[in-house]
Amino acid sequence: MDYISGGALFLFALLLFFQARTLTIWGEFGPSSGFFPLILALLLGLLSLAIIIRAWLQNHSIQKIKILGPKKRKFFLYLALFFAFGFFLKTIGYFLMLVAFLAFILKFVEKQSWKTTLGIIAISAAVSYFLFVNFLSVPLPEGPLSLLFVPK
Repeated sequence: MDYISGGALFLFALLLFFQARTLTIWGEFGPSSGFFPLILALLLGLLSLAIIIRAWLQNHSIQKIKILGPKKRKFFLYLALFFAFGFFLKTIGYFLMLVAFLAFILKFVEKQSWKTTLGIIAISAAVSYFLFVNFLSVPLPEGPLSLLFVPK
């Protein structure tokens, strides 16, 4: 099963890679419209190769195929949270949604300690702010409370 999913993801990564190369990757002022899709295609390709290599190294015998397995509840919680994140993003704002999303996932779905949860939230907020706002100059959706969380 890992060979199939890894191979399908690798083919998809190749398609994305060649499509992203048709866009401008680097412009006069830095990264352009094709930069982020190209990076994501390369990352997807590397991760799909890792899946294939891991499957080859493990060399499992034929197993019973389970689509969702015993953790169906987590799958549907993640799915609902991703939809909620996208739905409320413009209304609530990026950083408040990121904090709420990560807090709910880490504390209530994955049962992490508050210390771990707050640490991951702080690191994620700082890295995403630097990456999107400073490095890529992408304006993030601001919500009503964004002045409390995001410095201007």
